[in-house]
Amino acid sequence: MKEKAAYLKGLIDGLGIDENTKEGKVIKAMSELLSEMAETVDSIDEDVTHAYDQINDLSEELEDLEADLYEDEDAEDEDDDAADEDEDAGDDDIASEPFYEVACPNCGETVYVSEDDLDAGEANCAHCGVTFEVALEGDEDEAKDAPVQYEVTCPACGQTTVFEEDDLLDGAPKCPGCGKPLDFEVTEE
Repeated sequence: MKEKAAYLKGLIDGLGIDENTKEGKVIKAMSELLSEMAETVDSIDEDVTHAYDQINDLSEELEDLEADLYEDEDAEDEDDDAADEDEDAGDDDIASEPFYEVACPNCGETVYVSEDDLDAGEANCAHCGVTFEVALEGDEDEAKDAPVQYEVTCPACGQTTVFEEDDLLDGAPKCPGCGKPLDFEVTEE
């Protein structure tokens, strides 16, 4: 633009236009205005080019920072995903395990018994806290070897508790609810 404005000024000067006339004054002013505008536009163009260069540099630095930041988060997410998959695998094992409904001999509430409980031969009631013997039907041989159990109702607080015969015969058991000694007689039926 500066070159074109200089060329135009040279043409005006070469025409020999009298600057004292109205037309000459207008043409001279227009030529000077074009020169100033060309200088200003050239300066603005340099500033814009410099600003674009700075923006590109900042953009590259920002991309590097984002890559570092998200790389750490991606590694954490991968670790979390792997842990979630492990937990889900454990949940699948639990969900696929069969459960059996059994009535608690102490409180009568329904207790869900797992295969592990059956293997152990006992289950714990979540409602009253009593541990009782469990076995599948057909495990009669194992039931014969298991200790005999009795339900004892505390006369003081009314709580019914299951005791094994050996515990009853070895000493005076206490009520787990109120702690008072239980008086009883074991009778053969």
